[in-house]
Amino acid sequence: MKSSLRAFSFYLFLLFNTHLSASLEDYYPYQVTPTSSNYGYTGLLEMPSARFMDGGALKFGISASNPNEYTFIVASPFPWFEAGYRYSEIKTEKYGPYSYSGNQTLKDKGFDIKIRVLEESFYLPNVAIGIRDMAGTGRFSGEYLVGSKKFGFLDLSIGIGWGVLGADNNIRNPLISLDERFGIRSSKLTEGGSFNLGDWFSGRRSALFGGLEYSFPKRGFNLK
Repeated sequence: MKSSLRAFSFYLFLLFNTHLSASLEDYYPYQVTPTSSNYGYTGLLEMPSARFMDGGALKFGISASNPNEYTFIVASPFPWFEAGYRYSEIKTEKYGPYSYSGNQTLKDKGFDIKIRVLEESFYLPNVAIGIRDMAGTGRFSGEYLVGSKKFGFLDLSIGIGWGVLGADNNIRNPLISLDERFGIRSSKLTEGGSFNLGDWFSGRRSALFGGLEYSFPKRGFNLK
């Protein structure tokens, strides 16, 4: 009886020892995916990238980039499309006259979309076109065309932006060569709720932007 118990105990030891002998590296999150910008959609801090969440994904979050705070919800029904709703608080401005709103800070709502127009291949980058704050007041409105290409763990993004994303004004708007009407963009803030189609991709000047994201899979984080 005792010999049978010893044999059974030894068998259990071998069984558990076999299943618990995994390397510590097996517990590292090897697959690190692109992360959110401050505005909620996939990007690099204040700028967009051509990366997307997986199809069928839904994301809710809060971010702060002084003096602004953003609460957002972003959905990706398809792997080539992202749409998001954002509620912004501008902490350095008041909602209205003190007699009306007291110390209440200014609030702003916005709706963003991003669509992939070219899928990444060995030679070509992922390319996306997007509109930020497309029916908002114009405070955060901007349009962009951006490409992202991976080189190992390095993901490089370069694009051109209009509106707020073109605020650096470092190049002439290339679309003016197609139609002079692209040179006219309203600088007035509106009440929001309407699509200012005439302002999209417009303005005398636009801007080139760029950034990178480097993944550390064994550490489970990205450096932007």
